[in-house]
Amino acid sequence: MKWVFSAAFLLLAAPGSAGVEDDARRVLAAKCLACHGQAAMGGLRLDSAAGLRKGGKSGKPATEMLLRAVRGGGDGVKAMPPGGALQADELAALAAWVAAGAVLPDAGSEHWSWQELKPVANGVSVDSIVAKSLAAKGLVGNAAADRRTLIRRLYFDLVGLPPTEQQFARAFGDRRPDWAARLVDELLASPHYGEQWGRHWLDIARYGEDDFSGTEKKPYPNAWRYRDWVVQAVNRNLPYDRFLKAQIAGDLLGDPGGTGLMGLGPWYYGISQPPQARADERHDRVDVVSRGMLGVTLACARCHDHKYDPLSQKDYYALSGVFASSKYQEYPLVSAAVAEAWKAQKKQLDGAEKELKDFLDRQADGLREVYGRVMSRYLLATLGGSIAGLDEELVKRWTAYLKKPDEFHPFLKAWFAAPNAASAQEFESRMLAILFEKRKLDEENRVLVEEAMKVAPKPKRTIVLPFGYRSDEDFNPGADVPSKSLDRDRYVAFNRVFLETAAPLRFAPEMTARLLPASARAEHERLKRLRDERKAALPAQYGYVDGTAEFEPIDLPLDVRGNPTDPGDLVPRRFPLVLSGGKELPLRKGSGRLELAEAVVKHPLAARVAVNRIWMHLFGEGIVRTPSNFGLVGDRPGNPELLEYLAGRFVALRMDQKAMIREIVLSEVYQRNSDRNAAAEKLDGENRLWWRQNRKRLAAEPLRDALLAASGHLDRQVGGESAELSPAFARRTLYAKVGRFQAEETLSLFDLPSASVTCEQRVVTNVPLQKLFFLNSEIVARESEGLGLLLEKRGLDRGYQRVFQRAPSASEMRAAKEFRKSGGSWKQFAQVLLSTNEFAYVD
Repeated sequence: MKWVFSAAFLLLAAPGSAGVEDDARRVLAAKCLACHGQAAMGGLRLDSAAGLRKGGKSGKPATEMLLRAVRGGGDGVKAMPPGGALQADELAALAAWVAAGAVLPDAGSEHWSWQELKPVANGVSVDSIVAKSLAAKGLVGNAAADRRTLIRRLYFDLVGLPPTEQQFARAFGDRRPDWAARLVDELLASPHYGEQWGRHWLDIARYGEDDFSGTEKKPYPNAWRYRDWVVQAVNRNLPYDRFLKAQIAGDLLGDPGGTGLMGLGPWYYGISQPPQARADERHDRVDVVSRGMLGVTLACARCHDHKYDPLSQKDYYALSGVFASSKYQEYPLVSAAVAEAWKAQKKQLDGAEKELKDFLDRQADGLREVYGRVMSRYLLATLGGSIAGLDEELVKRWTAYLKKPDEFHPFLKAWFAAPNAASAQEFESRMLAILFEKRKLDEENRVLVEEAMKVAPKPKRTIVLPFGYRSDEDFNPGADVPSKSLDRDRYVAFNRVFLETAAPLRFAPEMTARLLPASARAEHERLKRLRDERKAALPAQYGYVDGTAEFEPIDLPLDVRGNPTDPGDLVPRRFPLVLSGGKELPLRKGSGRLELAEAVVKHPLAARVAVNRIWMHLFGEGIVRTPSNFGLVGDRPGNPELLEYLAGRFVALRMDQKAMIREIVLSEVYQRNSDRNAAAEKLDGENRLWWRQNRKRLAAEPLRDALLAASGHLDRQVGGESAELSPAFARRTLYAKVGRFQAEETLSLFDLPSASVTCEQRVVTNVPLQKLFFLNSEIVARESEGLGLLLEKRGLDRGYQRVFQRAPSASEMRAAKEFRKSGGSWKQFAQVLLSTNEFAYVD
């Protein structure tokens, strides 16, 4: 491979040097490698041991020159970096690294994250590994959480819901030694488990139920089927490797439902030229597979070789070719005969609608001329003159139009200088001339496009997207044909009077139908009746899965600087070289998706990334805190032995996610309390050694679900079609429509991620608007009313059990009584309970 690893120095060095090297490599990567990586300015490279040994053109030791340069230069050495001096901590990091021997592995060394997994040793466990790391630091883990805390934690972590009063009482009262294991097994068998853990995957899958198309959205009416596929796959414990394979190449394995990962977009339809749109779509697929499944930021190599990881542009286009060789496919959930019959009926309806539209368009053009010839009368009518024989709606539109002086074009200057019959007639004459000129140019342009289309070769690889959109054929046909146009002022005049939404002589279909001449009404009625009959006869469309299928295999050219209109040499489809040990792993059978799926699931990164995310969802932070970047500038595992054990154990369990989760949540580490400890925090303030459990705020969906559960309104039905989120929507939030075009405001307030890109970890913000939501939102008001009724009818103890899974304290009882005596309602008191941190956080 010609490309040299630009950041090979980031690889693991000798044991004990990792912390020093970690700090230094980040400084070098951020401040030095742009010039002293591949570019080797001054002959100096700082990205490998060989580069350090060689030094620059001066012949002096590279480390000596480096420290002198970053400390301000002098004695013939320029101050570096040119963008400004380093911060004190950055200088200290480089000095410590040099003092430690400035260890850099040579190019070609293997980064820890893509090394093979080692077999799991007997007698090793989560607890033994964590205990060893704590002892090495002189730390002691926290005691176990109390039973109430642990029950609440398990419910929210495993099913995303609080326990009902009956569920809590049963678990709390179970005095058998294995009560926790019994509860975990019950929760893992719950259908709500798939809703909670499927939701985690949907963030990775950038699940959305609509897409962008200019200024409007394109809804995917069957998108929910992919969501349900994910939930069902998680519930039936589909092994994780098969889960991934089904989403890359499920159509080739007899299960196309999972290919909604690709089929549901994003797609860019007609918002950019097809080459750019299709390249952007492939970029999304490269990103969701490489980052979402392998924790590798391959998408960074679209325009140039990766700045830090040993990933080249060729690696990027080699993988992108797999998705260029795949296509969008709808998989009907009815027989082929039923689907074809429906399509034939739909085609007839489309034809009738087009015929009616074309008829009304022609009539509208005629009405422009008819009412353009009496334009002067309408202008005079706006001065208070007679409106006899004029259309009242058009008079109102002309009046409104003339009240917008900021929008007037030059042809109205005479009218406003002297509004009279002469200036009105002058304006009418000018506009009619423009109308006739526009008609003439349109006809000439139509002929030009038709002639050009006759000789232009048809696209060889027309991609058919959702809604039957054909990327090359439907995108602005004839846009590349030179056409004639009105000059600017005349076009503005035409647009303002005849075309734009507020134009006085814009004839929308409804108005056109009302103003039709008698001679055209019968034809209009016939076309309208035909359209209505065919529309009434067409049944609702059958259900289908938005998925992926094989297309014409193709190798893509490398786009120079990422520009799809500037192609370079062809790049054969293959797996990234660094992930295949530097050997060619071709992806050539058909599109290569099935081979890609096999390569992904067999790579040790897949297991490492998966268990790190499982840990993250159970502890609030991953062992690697960049869960989708296991590359050279990604975070290193806080406990490498723990991560390697979990990954190896996951493979030994045949990637059984339930078994992996069960092992973790039954560990002492998971069951510890989340109490703070000043002495421990001095040694491990970030809790990277897991001496305590982390306190976690509920994500947007379980927070809203908990509100519904507290009020008694929650509908626990599993699966089914999505609906718009509203205060009256009582199902779990998972079943609310997810917009890619526009995110739901309430959920976004609580950090719902964008559905446009893969999201590996939710951010957690704490902003005033979140508290204002609990004070003012209609949702909270509705659920507070439901909880208030429970408090009023069943008492304070019952309400506290439902909301907090505990009884109220004596001080809380007194506070409630005082609140009621002061005139506060039960609804208001319920709203206070739902607004507390205890409700929104899990200890």
